[in-house]
Amino acid sequence: MVEHVTERAAGRTGRAPRRTNVRWLIAGLLGTGLIIAFVDRANLSVAMPTISEEFGISPAMQGVVLGAWTWTYAAFQLPAGWLTDKLGPRVVYASAVVWWSLCTAAVALARGTVSLFGLRLLLGIGEAPVMPSSAKVVSEWFPRKERALASGLYGAGSEAGAAIAVPLASLLLVAFNWHGVFLATGALGLLWAGVWLWIYQTPRKQRWTSSAEADYIAEDDDSADRADGVDGADRAGEPAERDTSIPWLRLFRYRTLWGLFSGYVCRNFLNYFFITWYPTYLVQSQGFSAMDLAKYGAIPGVVAIFGNFAGGWFSDFLVRRGVSMNLARKIPIVVGTLGSGTVAFAVFAPNAAVALTLLSVSFASSSFASAAIFSLPIDVAPGGGNVSSIFAIQNTGSQIGGLLSPVVIGFLVTLTGSFVAPLLAMGVLCLIGAAVYGLVIKVRPLDADDRPSTPADAVS
Repeated sequence: MVEHVTERAAGRTGRAPRRTNVRWLIAGLLGTGLIIAFVDRANLSVAMPTISEEFGISPAMQGVVLGAWTWTYAAFQLPAGWLTDKLGPRVVYASAVVWWSLCTAAVALARGTVSLFGLRLLLGIGEAPVMPSSAKVVSEWFPRKERALASGLYGAGSEAGAAIAVPLASLLLVAFNWHGVFLATGALGLLWAGVWLWIYQTPRKQRWTSSAEADYIAEDDDSADRADGVDGADRAGEPAERDTSIPWLRLFRYRTLWGLFSGYVCRNFLNYFFITWYPTYLVQSQGFSAMDLAKYGAIPGVVAIFGNFAGGWFSDFLVRRGVSMNLARKIPIVVGTLGSGTVAFAVFAPNAAVALTLLSVSFASSSFASAAIFSLPIDVAPGGGNVSSIFAIQNTGSQIGGLLSPVVIGFLVTLTGSFVAPLLAMGVLCLIGAAVYGLVIKVRPLDADDRPSTPADAVS
């Protein structure tokens, strides 16, 4: 085991080692990784008008290409979650980032629709371990009372990535060409992977982490356990208990996991609008130029970052005040998901400023729910051995919504010639998602009482 610097200092002074805060550095590193992931997902949406003109891609086919990475991302979620639980996030996450960064840079070599489509499929495979690995890291590095805020911190990387991608890719497009967009953004991921391998270890092995911080991380929030009717010893008392797991296939027998899956299908239909069709909507429906995108396109993403932090802080605040984990997670999720339905009112916006304001409120509301949603797989897992797998099941639903979103929106835009129908559809799906999170999911460790008696009960 690595000897900690603070322990050596404590030995010389006779004082107890101080508690370091390396866990927040780890959360920040996760957030940076997610920023890069979202930049690499969204960069094509900015370059698409130029690429589509060069390659002669129709609007309907643009939607297929924009969403292509979600197909493989969704298909590889379950294997990625299983692999992360088996091998750990250090190696899995670094390998994934190297893979997708090379695929991003290779888009600069694309010579037509087929090669562009193929590279985006490969991008999705590389990005599949991002969220399961992040959840695993949070479960290892944070006590329950800090997990929503930690999840909000790294989760804000999605909004920050979406916000940064539009102006960054637009500026690169103006300064160079669309090839330069992908070469530059691909290089960012390779740099991050090196930093990750240099810094990341589990708390007991990380060289900058004091034993006081490692002990603090290992402590369970007994008040939260008592509020949920769970014995704290069953959650984190002994290392063996923390490794408790349910056989992988048996996870699909739980009603709560079907709720995590289906709720995210509805919710992410909206989120993927912001990383696929959002720039095109601003150009075609609101008359934005490329420079307008660079100036104002990031506004919803920037506002959403604060929504993410607020939702995570609020959920953990409720936990610290003794509110049951079930309510502490559900309140920000339901409120945020309902609020994200304001996207539908953009249909009636009289000008671009009002439309951008409504989209900002919608994205920020969705983000307000994100931190608590990211915490759910950790909260419902019976032990550390299932965290990544459960998150992967949840994120598979997320990516099915993400897969459908660009294709359905592209079809509706082609059919109707406007974004009215897609905006209304997103609003309705947000309402359905709020109902699923509020009524189907039970936020407590999976046990026999939560297991449906028949397969039909799983989706009831």
